[in-house]
Amino acid sequence: MSLSLEDRASLFEINWAQQKAGDEIAELNRQIDAQRDVLKGILDQITMLTSRIDALQSSTPVPSAASEPPLSPPRAVSSVARKRFGRSKPHGPVSVGSAPVIAGPKTAEP
Repeated sequence: MSLSLEDRASLFEINWAQQKAGDEIAELNRQIDAQRDVLKGILDQITMLTSRIDALQSSTPVPSAASEPPLSPPRAVSSVARKRFGRSKPHGPVSVGSAPVIAGPKTAEP
């Protein structure tokens, strides 16, 4: 049984496409292997850095909440201190709201 010219051409094209697909698959596998090697190198670096961080953290003590002295709460001003110092009084004219301040003649303070 002999193949027609058209069947031979189709068979040739199929064989060529199979060869091309095989070459592309081989190239993809090479790229995957190269990426796998790069990822392994990155993983090795992460592992090394993690062990360095662990070593540094274990060699320097981290202050804990128990070792720090507690901060004393702010104390309210006692009534004695409030009476002693009183409120501060402004010197000179004082503007109330947005009213303009007009300086009048100086008077002697008692």
